[in-house]
Amino acid sequence: MENVKKFLLAPDESKDDFWESDFLIWVDWRDFDDSIIKYFNDKLPDEDKIQFECVEIEKEREIDIFLCKNGVKTAIPYAEDCTDRDTTLKSIQEYVSPKYQVRWYMDSLGSDTLAFCIGLTSQWEQLEQEFGSEKVAYYFAPIQADSVMFEMDMDEVFDLLEQRGEA
Repeated sequence: MENVKKFLLAPDESKDDFWESDFLIWVDWRDFDDSIIKYFNDKLPDEDKIQFECVEIEKEREIDIFLCKNGVKTAIPYAEDCTDRDTTLKSIQEYVSPKYQVRWYMDSLGSDTLAFCIGLTSQWEQLEQEFGSEKVAYYFAPIQADSVMFEMDMDEVFDLLEQRGEA
């Protein structure tokens, strides 16, 4: 999380370095949903890795992904016809909570490849105390049950970019 702290100290000056850092998890709109889970697992210690299972099914989406935690299997709640990145990311957040938080790196907004970070909740809380929760959320939006990331329509993207002063 030192990368995030350094970024928050001087966002404009450290943006390029942060963009290239290993801390970010890049998710493309075409990525397979099980690959997204693997990307997050690459950042988590062994004892906190997301346990999951992919099962081929007879629905249009052709797959169910089950998250396994404390002996309980829970299907990621996809629509009947397809899997989607937003649902996968929200399910990852739910799985790793309350110990970790997944945050959307908002400087990737407007691209078809978005960047995310995962860190201990206690570390995000420390950053919010130091820099203010509004500033931290401006650059690193928490993933919540109603978050829309990949499924945002272009008008919403442009409105949000304009609100952020980036359009």
